[in-house]
Amino acid sequence: MFQDRLNDAAIALHRVLSRANIHFGIFGGYAINVLGGSRESKDIDCIASISKQQMINILDGQDGFVAIPQGRQDYVAFLWSDKPDRSNAVLVEVFCEQFTGAEYTMKDVPVSLRTINGQRLGTGQASFLDPFYLFKGKLRAAATRSKFHDSADLRWLAARYGNLIQARKVELNPQYIGLAVKRYPELEHLFGRVGVDLNGAKDAARDLDPFKLLRPTPGDVQRGLLG
Repeated sequence: MFQDRLNDAAIALHRVLSRANIHFGIFGGYAINVLGGSRESKDIDCIASISKQQMINILDGQDGFVAIPQGRQDYVAFLWSDKPDRSNAVLVEVFCEQFTGAEYTMKDVPVSLRTINGQRLGTGQASFLDPFYLFKGKLRAAATRSKFHDSADLRWLAARYGNLIQARKVELNPQYIGLAVKRYPELEHLFGRVGVDLNGAKDAARDLDPFKLLRPTPGDVQRGLLG
């Protein structure tokens, strides 16, 4: 899907959520592309300081968004399209901060507004998580699934924002690091440059097989970004 089509959906999302004063930030492959990474994405991921039902109340039926029914309480997906026949729709996935059993908060998580150009909506703004949180999200992804672009995204973020990541290295989850290195051995050099305790990370993941992990549970994505 063309990048400017995703930009349209991000601009529309920002318009609705900013009117409602909702704190949120986009992360994942689309965010990396906006920052300048050579990365294609088919959807938009964001995390928002809101509950699932509140998000549905605010977004469903507004400015081209339609909710997709599903059962998870920490997550809700929407399709965005500005076309009457709903064609060429963009998937927007929202991970909600507020749900039963939630442990983490976005209270002190910074976001930044970036100007992007849409196919139909023209020039607008969208809200993105800061690069360190993009790195944390990608670290969790690399630890828990096998998609080559996760490793490539981590290496791109480390090359561009290495000093920032190194300054906050103690906030990185050692078990995620250990699992990511098991899955992608080439990442060991990256984490060595960042200065993390690689031996401690390997110990934290010693008894875990990255290819035999438990299925994701509610709050996993939030823990990766905010924990």
